[in-house]
Amino acid sequence: MVREDLIVPEGSEGRSLLSDVAEATRLAEGPEGVRRVIRTVLRRGPVPIRDVARDLGIPVPVVAAVRGELEQRGLLTRGAGIELTEAGVRAAEGDIGLKCRRVFDRSTTEVPQDLAPVVAALDDLSERRPAVDPSLDQSHATSETALRRAVYLYEHDALEGRRLFFLGDDDLTSVAAGLAARELGLGRLDIDVVDIDDRLVQFVNQTAAKEGLPIRAFQHDMRIPLPAELMGRFDAFFTDPPYTLDGLGVFVSRGVESLVAEIGKQAFVCFGRRSPEETAGLIDRLLRSGLAPVEMLPTFNEYVGAQLLAGQSQMIRCVRSDPGRATVTERYEGPMYTAEFRKGRSRGRTV
Repeated sequence: MVREDLIVPEGSEGRSLLSDVAEATRLAEGPEGVRRVIRTVLRRGPVPIRDVARDLGIPVPVVAAVRGELEQRGLLTRGAGIELTEAGVRAAEGDIGLKCRRVFDRSTTEVPQDLAPVVAALDDLSERRPAVDPSLDQSHATSETALRRAVYLYEHDALEGRRLFFLGDDDLTSVAAGLAARELGLGRLDIDVVDIDDRLVQFVNQTAAKEGLPIRAFQHDMRIPLPAELMGRFDAFFTDPPYTLDGLGVFVSRGVESLVAEIGKQAFVCFGRRSPEETAGLIDRLLRSGLAPVEMLPTFNEYVGAQLLAGQSQMIRCVRSDPGRATVTERYEGPMYTAEFRKGRSRGRTV
């Protein structure tokens, strides 16, 4: 039976709904877990509860508890499977900001044919963007890779209704995300970008203004702590950091500080494949920053040139497991970029 006192009134805050349900069910995944259940049912419903559990990697009894709480609030109903009620759809589309029901095939990295215009637009932009600066470990990803990243972000709920942060973006992935979001008719989306290269910052801002994309770019050296207005604000961050482990550590730590202090927020990190010892160092830096790697795709990213990366790098998706940790909170004085290490500078402290 639906509890009238729990029905979500129009215009109520989606964040409050997600937090209330997470608290009522004592969900370890927090409000993010509730949102993921709602999004999966919106996109796939009516859907068997076991398929929801399999898709999200959450045990069936846990999903059942969330289902029960959402049923009591008049947002979910059961039939051939679970699906959202009219009130549930209103809450998802309005308060939570979820509208698109598109489901992409996760078994392939091929660019969807209907998004080919986005690749064409990125190809055009690539011809006009600033040239790479090797001293900053810049190496441009292909247009197909930029779009592949955008689709991956969408599939893992980092675009629609989200605040997304890019730490460095010479690949124009932020632009790809904005163009893909427009092509898919996504709901609310806010993207902020920081990069040390002012040429790139100007290019991203000019492109966003011309295309009407929800992107703001700022010049910032990652050695310096983020401005207060960019800390604790975002639902997810994306970075393709310098090639060095210390550079990775700095970028990831700044990214962690940018996230809302809540379990389940996501990080998307692109990094070249390394030796077992260096891979252990990579994972260690993620874990010490309170990030739990949940997926690693070895050859996801392809680059133009990038001989140091053999033209490819891996995509590492992480979820925040500890809302309180960042390994670099002050100004970083050590080297970050490959060229700096090659000059024989002191390593400084390891991050």
